[in-house]
Amino acid sequence: MRWGRRPLSLTLRVALLLSAVAVTTFLAAGAYLYTTLARQMAGRDDVELINKVSQIRRIIAGLPSPQSIAQDQRPLMETLSGHDFMLRVNGPDGAALLQSAPTSRPLPRVDSVPVQRALTLADIHDWTPEAGVGRMVSAAGRMGGGETVRITLARERSDRLKILRGYTVDLLVALCGGALLAILLGYVIVHHSMRRLRSVIAKANDINANRLNTRLSVGDAPVELREMGEAFNAMLDRLEDGVQRLSGFAADLAHDLRTPVNTLMVETQVALARPRTAEEYQALLASNSEEYERLARMIENTLFLARVDNAQLAVQREPLDLRAELLRIHDYFEILADDVGVRLEVEALPIEARLDPVLLQRAVGNLVSNALRYTPAGGAIRLTARRGGQGIELAVANTGPGIAPEHLPHIFNRYYRADAARSGQAHSAGLGLSIVRAIMALHGGSVRVESAEGANTTFFLLFK
Repeated sequence: MRWGRRPLSLTLRVALLLSAVAVTTFLAAGAYLYTTLARQMAGRDDVELINKVSQIRRIIAGLPSPQSIAQDQRPLMETLSGHDFMLRVNGPDGAALLQSAPTSRPLPRVDSVPVQRALTLADIHDWTPEAGVGRMVSAAGRMGGGETVRITLARERSDRLKILRGYTVDLLVALCGGALLAILLGYVIVHHSMRRLRSVIAKANDINANRLNTRLSVGDAPVELREMGEAFNAMLDRLEDGVQRLSGFAADLAHDLRTPVNTLMVETQVALARPRTAEEYQALLASNSEEYERLARMIENTLFLARVDNAQLAVQREPLDLRAELLRIHDYFEILADDVGVRLEVEALPIEARLDPVLLQRAVGNLVSNALRYTPAGGAIRLTARRGGQGIELAVANTGPGIAPEHLPHIFNRYYRADAARSGQAHSAGLGLSIVRAIMALHGGSVRVESAEGANTTFFLLFK
């Protein structure tokens, strides 16, 4: 079995990130301070070299001849007292008149600064001793008798640079200690700051299918957690609404399936109670066939709505002549309308629109079928189409008894029927108008109804 590496906790991740930021800041500040300090110390060492050479020049100017340097080195050596300088003085013939101490490696040959020119920082040269970095300067000096000697002053590593090397170790120790302290303090601070998140998690763990009405308290939470809590509460609202709708959907479906199933069961039991004639069995099969058809329509409509809810139904748009489509629907329902004594009329000019022909016929057909159910004999159903400022609007109007105001907000809900007796319409499952609304949503349109009890009813389909 392959085991995955356990991910770090959010608290530790944030603490490590804060520590990384702190360490990076410490390193940048330490590097800047070290570089600045090293530059300043090196500059002071170079200035000291120049001052020492200038001082040696003045001493040599007071001596009568090169031999006096060899005879009495004390005045020149006193200028080096307490410092790690290496002084060499060569006479006019190149012979060494004074050598304070040998260097770890030979000094390079560089041009001497003329007697008449004062030394500057540009006259300082690097050289490479056995350890570290060396600096040197060479200048000409004039004796009291007029002879010229060559002065070479070098230094391998000054006391300042030695101190700076120790400072580097101290700086690294401080950086390591600061990093550990930053990790510790960062973890403590982040862990303390995460207590609100832990309370949110604990509250979320208490939520289950039976307690979807629980909400997270976000009033006193930080801004980031408040946004997360509000999003979580909005998700719970949607889940609670979905669960309630699913529960209602299941209850309504069970209720509507129970009626045809009970009818089939009772009729079958009655038929089997005693021997029947062939005609009686034929009548029973015809009655059962009607119930089966009702069950098939209910299942098909339920599956259609389920596919719409899960975005599994694609809209196949085609250019359509709406007048021709309404006339086709008129021809389909004309015989049914004649059977119940209802006039079916179409009033529409040729209007072209890109719609799904199958879904359009189903939506308008459901409205016409619903109108035929409630329009009394002698009444009329009118199909119209017009193009307005908001889009194309189809309307199905009937001269039925109208819909009471308290039912209007609910008639598009699944399994809702406005009649008082829920099972009073054996051929209706209460899904027709829900399917109409779903089809309009697929087209990006809307459906609305205008009706009053005792007055006409008109359903409007708006395609934008």
